[in-house]
Amino acid sequence: MGMIGNAMAASALGALLDRSLVQMAEASADARTYDRQTIHTVSDVWDNNTLPLFRALAARTSWGRDWRARAALEWMAALGVERRTWMVEQSAIAGYDLESLLPAPMETDRHHRDHQGVVRAPMVTLTTEVAAGIGVDYDLATAEVRSLVLERIGTRLTGILAVAARRRYTAERPAGEVAELWLWLDEVTDTHFDSRDSSAITIDCGTGQVAIGMGKRGILRAVRATVHPDDLAWHLSAAGRALDARTPTGPRPSRRTPRQRLQEPLDDSSLAAATILHQAMLEIRMVRYAHHAGQTPVRPLCLAFAGAGESILAASTHRRASRREEAFRRLVEDWVRKGGPGLALWFAGHLRDLAGEVHGTTREWVNSLIPPTERGSEPVRGPVADLPAEAELRLAKYVAAHTRYEHPHVGSALVQLAVPPRPQVERDEFWNLCGLELKSPHLFQVSDTAFHGATDPRLTGVPEAIRSLSLSGGGLTMSADEAETRGR
Repeated sequence: MGMIGNAMAASALGALLDRSLVQMAEASADARTYDRQTIHTVSDVWDNNTLPLFRALAARTSWGRDWRARAALEWMAALGVERRTWMVEQSAIAGYDLESLLPAPMETDRHHRDHQGVVRAPMVTLTTEVAAGIGVDYDLATAEVRSLVLERIGTRLTGILAVAARRRYTAERPAGEVAELWLWLDEVTDTHFDSRDSSAITIDCGTGQVAIGMGKRGILRAVRATVHPDDLAWHLSAAGRALDARTPTGPRPSRRTPRQRLQEPLDDSSLAAATILHQAMLEIRMVRYAHHAGQTPVRPLCLAFAGAGESILAASTHRRASRREEAFRRLVEDWVRKGGPGLALWFAGHLRDLAGEVHGTTREWVNSLIPPTERGSEPVRGPVADLPAEAELRLAKYVAAHTRYEHPHVGSALVQLAVPPRPQVERDEFWNLCGLELKSPHLFQVSDTAFHGATDPRLTGVPEAIRSLSLSGGGLTMSADEAETRGR
């Protein structure tokens, strides 16, 4: 890797987009190693950075493109140390040394004051000391599990636990309101949970691992964990008052580049390309919601837009406006072509929306790109009863029925299964995600054994009225009155 400087900033920015598409395609290639966390994190980068990329590269001179690209990269990296680290690592894979281009990382506190000057709870590593503080501020003996997610991220088993707990401290909040303690567990080693036995929580960090007790027999063990109290009155707790005393007043320091440096106007064709690519990133980002993971065409979208960064830069370098317009039009046409029949409905819907926002010859061109679709061309999800004999559990999620800030939430149970390729579907080479969700479950039991390799899913009921699902000889059991399949 050689010098980068301003002379290479535009190329580095385009290469980072291309690396992102490759990274997400790899993370979604096979459901048995599906990495929802990576897909969400990377696509989220481009929610706020797709238009700055196009605006940076829209400058009419190479110097202007590189200067604006450097500003866009600085803007992107200033969001936090983790974001900056990801940028440096992925750019290095593409052959660029961003370390020499970006400002030095700035240490940031994870706690802050809101716009009213009130200190808010940070996300912190769960230690013996932190656990003791939680016990001071919240009544864990009467706390109960509000939600639990167990998920394989790539090959690691992870967990997210939300616990509803009464405050031990005085707070002027509505009667009956409880706080939620959110715990993120990495490298889960042992799990047993039963929704019928989920009251009374214990936290033990003195064994070299984190151990969360739930009810009489429930347990969650993990190598490490972080915790965050979701509590509007947290600043009145003992931990909140202690942090308030050492948290500076005033706004937090920031190195974020002023957005005005990135506001280069786009012509119609480049705006059309930017809009379509941005919509693709928003679509991919839907995997943040577990029940959308099997429905979101992550890999097809990444393959359709593969090489977009290099192509956008190439289209931007044309000096004549007519040639630039033609280059961006060819680029969008290529994306639609590569999407093929599998993405025809997706492109058709977004191109129709785009046609309503542009005018004249650009609208005519956009309308000409809308792929022909048939009423029956939308993917058909098979009934629950046609689940295959072999499957691997990727995600299990339980949510108890509850009310939060006066809004009622219906209880639910969701599983995501990796299922083998369907022999009747041409070019279906990879395992796919198949989801099953039950509303208002009567029972939800899960242990880590359910995540140990292939299993035989067993259903009770008929497709219109599924009553239960079990995996791994009882490693996971859930039952309710109704269910629906997702994303096969």
